[in-house]
Amino acid sequence: MKFFAAVFSGLARAWVSSGLPVMSAAQQWRSSLGALLGVGLCGFLLHAMPLHSHWLIAPVGASVVILFVQPHSPVAQPRSVISSYFFATLVGLLCVNMIPDLVLAAAVGVAAMVWLMIRFNCVHPPGGAVVLLIVLAGATSRSQMAEIAALVALNVFLLLLCTWLINTWLLGRPYPYRVKAEEVQIHDTRDAPPALRGGLNHADLNSAVAALNTFVDIQEDELVQIYNLAVDHAFERHIGQTCADVMSRDVVSVKTDTNIEVAWNRLRHHKVKALPVLDPAGRLVGIVSVADFLRQADDTSAAGLALHLQGMLARMPGARPRAARQVGQIMTSEVYSARLDTPVVSLIHQMTERNLPHIPVIDEAGKVLGVVTQTDMLVSLYKRIALSSA
Repeated sequence: MKFFAAVFSGLARAWVSSGLPVMSAAQQWRSSLGALLGVGLCGFLLHAMPLHSHWLIAPVGASVVILFVQPHSPVAQPRSVISSYFFATLVGLLCVNMIPDLVLAAAVGVAAMVWLMIRFNCVHPPGGAVVLLIVLAGATSRSQMAEIAALVALNVFLLLLCTWLINTWLLGRPYPYRVKAEEVQIHDTRDAPPALRGGLNHADLNSAVAALNTFVDIQEDELVQIYNLAVDHAFERHIGQTCADVMSRDVVSVKTDTNIEVAWNRLRHHKVKALPVLDPAGRLVGIVSVADFLRQADDTSAAGLALHLQGMLARMPGARPRAARQVGQIMTSEVYSARLDTPVVSLIHQMTERNLPHIPVIDEAGKVLGVVTQTDMLVSLYKRIALSSA
């Protein structure tokens, strides 16, 4: 008895405490609300139709769980739902008319259904329940088969319609799932963005799935996203640095009314690529960089660019009469900033994705406390990793 008690206890702990998916409380409520509205709306629409013998079939309940709990899953996409219900209807009608024994017909039907879903990459588990429903209903006449097929088709159509309406317009979860567009390479080259060059790719995922030899219920790009988020979390856990640890505190800045010639000279003197722009109260309102100066030149040829900059900064005769004279006229107003406790790993993504050489660090009032540069991060991370290794 002690042996069986120990085995039962071990199995209970394994089933209860391991392998459980993690979902936030907000997502739990949204999924439950979606299921309530999904089943209710489908049932209402079916009941309101001027047709007899149309009701909500039981497998729809299982589909609703998938569609509102896992709306991004491959098994929840319209192609999988429609194909599985179609194959299930076809297989169920064939088995009930060709195999006299009810139990054998059910077993063969479900097995055939599993093979078809895997073969045509349209796995949707409730399809197996649809086969059993049709076999147990015992539809043998043409009228019965036509009625069953129409009933399934109507349920699938209303199910997907309600899922689209509720997920997209009420719960804020776009359905069906769409693969995100590839990130644009800001340098207009064929290289992948820096953050993606050392990550997973399609070949890596195929190799891993083949090694597992199982069905992976997750979209490929979401798996890559999970991997990258896990790497970021591990990096932050091991490195544990924030902006306060790496930033430069002696900030060279300008005001909105600073003359652009003064700003340009500060850029050259301090050998930096950008300067935070402050309002009279000392709050961050923008940033001015070398690129902002270059945008003021209409002629992008080397000779024309030099003449425009010289005329703009030195007020040479012939300079454009309406040329900008103050930093506030040429600065970039949309500025990505950070706080003292912002993790360094967050800045790495922003710097690579937005091509930012400098990121201002501000307090709650918007006043600049420091600036994190690419050099600051590189040197700090190098020293931290070297010390950890030592």
